Amino acid sequence: MKVAADGTVYVPNRDCGGTQSVVVSEDNGASWAIHAVNTCTYAAKPSLVGTGDDPALSVDASGRIYFAFSNYGTSAGVAVSEDRGQTWKNMYDVGAAYGVHNVAFPTATAGDAGRAAIAFYGSTTPNGPTTGDSNDTTFTGVWHLYVAHTFDGGNTWTTSDATPTMPMQRGGLLRGGGADIVRNLCDFFDITVDNQGRVLVGYDNGCAGGPCSQAAPTAHGNAYSVTAAIARQSSGRRMLAAHDPTTPTSVPGMPFVTERRVNGVILLAWNEADTGNSPITKYRILRGTASGAETVLTNVSGSQMNYNDTTATDSTKTYYYKVIAYNKAGQSLPSNEVAAPYVGNTCDGLVIHQNDPSHPEAFAGGVLTTAGDVVPAPTPPVLATAVPQLLIDYISVAEPPSQPGYFVFKMKVVNLNTLPANSRWRIAWDYSPRTAPDTEIYYVGMTMGDAGTQPTFEYGTLADAGVPAVLLLSETPINPAAQGSYSPDGTITINVPKADVGDPQVGDLLGAIGGKTITGDTPETKTLERSTTFVDHTFIKGNSDNSYPAATYTVVGNAVCAQPTPSPTPKKKPH
Repeated sequence: MKVAADGTVYVPNRDCGGTQSVVVSEDNGASWAIHAVNTCTYAAKPSLVGTGDDPALSVDASGRIYFAFSNYGTSAGVAVSEDRGQTWKNMYDVGAAYGVHNVAFPTATAGDAGRAAIAFYGSTTPNGPTTGDSNDTTFTGVWHLYVAHTFDGGNTWTTSDATPTMPMQRGGLLRGGGADIVRNLCDFFDITVDNQGRVLVGYDNGCAGGPCSQAAPTAHGNAYSVTAAIARQSSGRRMLAAHDPTTPTSVPGMPFVTERRVNGVILLAWNEADTGNSPITKYRILRGTASGAETVLTNVSGSQMNYNDTTATDSTKTYYYKVIAYNKAGQSLPSNEVAAPYVGNTCDGLVIHQNDPSHPEAFAGGVLTTAGDVVPAPTPPVLATAVPQLLIDYISVAEPPSQPGYFVFKMKVVNLNTLPANSRWRIAWDYSPRTAPDTEIYYVGMTMGDAGTQPTFEYGTLADAGVPAVLLLSETPINPAAQGSYSPDGTITINVPKADVGDPQVGDLLGAIGGKTITGDTPETKTLERSTTFVDHTFIKGNSDNSYPAATYTVVGNAVCAQPTPSPTPKKKPH
């Protein structure tokens, strides 16, 4: 709902008799009129995706309405009205310049007379027999955040890809209810203007982190994250004319950097959405072994958006990086700092999640007393009566050359000197198989039955139990007698044939990887473990899981842990 300066109230509606519409009140809500959004040649058709995308609208200082909608779910529509919605003009597809074929969650804002902006998620992959449906887990496309501006009342629009080299979602994007895996973005999306007229978009990044953002467009899988992100305008004209820049060009916007440290190489990549209306001439990469102490490592060309650092070889050190963009107007602010600690290798095990050794996650930051009460954590923390066999130290994934076609999953807990009866140790992940594109939730783990018995090892799939037990996931073993072992030091190792868990290929992503330890409600354990069942398919609920946040693993293949080809370093030009 939006209220204009003259008090007129506007409520957008996604389907009034087959046409998207605006419901208008000019008398403080005493009466309402429905105005269909259509021109003399075209009507704003409702989205046919899921239950439909809700449209949005904004009103500029002159009272002009800008209506943003997902037309059939396949184009990013916008229309303008100058008479409180009674008639409409300038109906455009503002995603056409990028070849967008699927659209989700349009939103709108406005400023001075004639100035407005809309934002939307878009994918250039159309629905089809080989690409799937963008509303479910079969979809193979990727999604970006787009922002379109007008400064002449909607006569013309300029659209920008705010995430040009880093998609914000891979695969399907559910527009509807339920607990589907591809509803990870949770529908949170909005656009606004700050007090100096800059456009800001608040959105969820479903492909957060280096493994997902750096993957090839053809990779299957996603991070299935739900990371809060803000895209902020950093150059160009504003929604408030008084704050327009005085020159047509400016320094570049700050790059956004991600990293992966795999098999002796640190792979950097960055997103540059704002060139300052002047071509980027170079990127400067800074590196250090302490936070905030980076110095110049090298420069790369303005067209290069990644760098493989093969000289960061000290496994005892964490390397820190920043990137600066340059154009003719000057240099950007330094990028976000990324840290690349050593986390092993894919031959022996790449640690993808590691908890604080004091395990504050076990008690929500406090410690558990013998009376079962949580109290503030002392310094140093005391584990009190925690069960060490149920506290996860780390989770790792390996693809050993000695076991072609296999993953090796490891969960390390504090110790396994004894095995608590009626307990489970589980690692789960999401993946979209190429042969059957519906995304599956796979799990692997160890199970202990009654006291005195031997543990068993298994892997399989998890599935929503359905109404009324939505989000309670049931296990369906694929192999209830898998090859596995455990040791008293707390390490659980399980070998899983790739062909049995979707057959991921090199470059694909295992997303939302997380771990849990689950134990029976006995007098000894009922107050110590917060989970007695699988709850939430993404394994990222901080109050119920033992490993947070969930992680993403990039499949590399069961080859020798060779280093990727280093990025070329430009030669110095003679003076």
